[in-house]
Amino acid sequence: MSPVPPFRHKRPFFLIGILLWTTMGLCLYPALFPDREVFASGVEFDTSQPVLGDYAGEIREPFPRADGLHHLDTPRMIEKLHRLGVNTYFYLIWHQRSDWDDLRREFLPAAKKEGIDVWVYLVPPSEARGKASEPYGTDFIAWFRAIGRLSRSFDNLKGVVIDDFNHNLSFFTPAYVKRMRKSGHSANPELRFYPQIYYPSIRAGLIHRYRPFIDGVVMTFRDGKYRNTHRTHDLEQQIERVHNLLRPEKLPFILMIHASKLSATPANPSVPYVKKSLQTGIDRLHRGHIQGLVTYVLQKEWFPEKKDRSAYAGYGYGSLFISPGTGPPSGGNGEIKQIIRPEKNETYRLAFSHFDVYPHSLSKGEYVKQLLIDGRIVWERDVKARQPERWYREQVNLTDHLKGKKEAVLTLRLLRKKNRSKAWLYTGFDHLEPRGFRLTDPGFELNRGWFYLTSHPSVIGDTIMFDPQRRLRVYLTAMTLFTSYDLYREIQQVHPAWKKTADRALTGVIEEERETAKAALEELVQKLINHRNLSPDRRKALLNQCRKLDHLLTIQLT
Repeated sequence: MSPVPPFRHKRPFFLIGILLWTTMGLCLYPALFPDREVFASGVEFDTSQPVLGDYAGEIREPFPRADGLHHLDTPRMIEKLHRLGVNTYFYLIWHQRSDWDDLRREFLPAAKKEGIDVWVYLVPPSEARGKASEPYGTDFIAWFRAIGRLSRSFDNLKGVVIDDFNHNLSFFTPAYVKRMRKSGHSANPELRFYPQIYYPSIRAGLIHRYRPFIDGVVMTFRDGKYRNTHRTHDLEQQIERVHNLLRPEKLPFILMIHASKLSATPANPSVPYVKKSLQTGIDRLHRGHIQGLVTYVLQKEWFPEKKDRSAYAGYGYGSLFISPGTGPPSGGNGEIKQIIRPEKNETYRLAFSHFDVYPHSLSKGEYVKQLLIDGRIVWERDVKARQPERWYREQVNLTDHLKGKKEAVLTLRLLRKKNRSKAWLYTGFDHLEPRGFRLTDPGFELNRGWFYLTSHPSVIGDTIMFDPQRRLRVYLTAMTLFTSYDLYREIQQVHPAWKKTADRALTGVIEEERETAKAALEELVQKLINHRNLSPDRRKALLNQCRKLDHLLTIQLT
């Protein structure tokens, strides 16, 4: 029997039909599911629920249990997270070997009841040399399998974040990451993986290499290659660049902001730094450039951070900081300056205190501290000449340099003399006592009178001021911004016609135009009271949000 001849004349129509059907399906998908995007990895990201989150900063029970360990205080943690206004928590498994069991048995069910999503946060091999995440250590295939199984019982367990991913690429090869995710997906295909990557490493080559095996990226802001928590002016540019890189790949982008100390820096980030960073983050979340904003170790117990009180006297001191990584070239420096006007005296002297903090890798003769009058060196000391982390007192005779002058420039300088290492360091000056002339703010308590100049972006000059209420003020700052954005989203969903009013309230908070924000809130309150179609519970919840935000703005006005 001869074979049935192929229907050649029908094949083009068949292919056209398939093409039309596929195209129609792709076109209809966004209309049918407007709040979801499908990414190449196959996991859906719900864009209707932007991440407002917090990481670590856990509260422990004050007394050990029978196993001798201080377990997570789940009730207090949930209460603090609820008040903060977050919908997501990055749960760090590292500090106690009970963390995994506390997550499974206590924290996940309590978080689910409160409507808080949870991501497991693991430390990489580079941080696991002394202590690893337990019980699976650096066996991330086992971790993903266990987390995937656990997420089947708790649908608020969304995924995994691995810290310092870009510093561990020799371990996390694409082949290994593929196996990790396969292990997790075998238990739960919806389990997501977001590597935490620092800005300098978020480049097209890395993203393309790992794109099939990741579902998003967490970027912790620390000013790029000049690691610090002092400057914020590059944050918007970094967000823009990472957004433009990840958007074509359909990868969600979560921004993490330091609310606690970055290693190898002089102190915890100040309240103004955290506020500006979060304001920028909320603004970019509002614009759709990021899909989430998370605070890094936001402390939830409010007591003075005594380690930050490192001034010689009082609360403040003048600091010159060489950030880790790329330091200044030879001749690079940072300066603290003030114009002085000598009185008619026979002698002129200056007493002052100074200290240094540096790692063992710093070489002797690499950096020096100097005191200058009108650009001439009158005192110099090698940074490694004395013990670190101790204040030393000096007294310098300035008679020959000030006699007969009506005006002069006094400079405190940190200078790099030799290019030998990549060591970070910071130096401080405090408690200046002049004789024969006056200084404005000689104890660095008023944050005025001094000018900071640096010759290289790796050198940062600033007045370090101890703030005994820093923890509480940072918490309230984050609460204000999270609450304002959550209220904006809620109002938009309840009544789209009120979007402009909600937008005015949010913008007022971001731009610190508080009276504008409070006026918009009052308008929203009246709209909610008069709106008849809202359920009583829904109206009450939204009114409480408005009043909470108004109260927070009032607190920060005083």
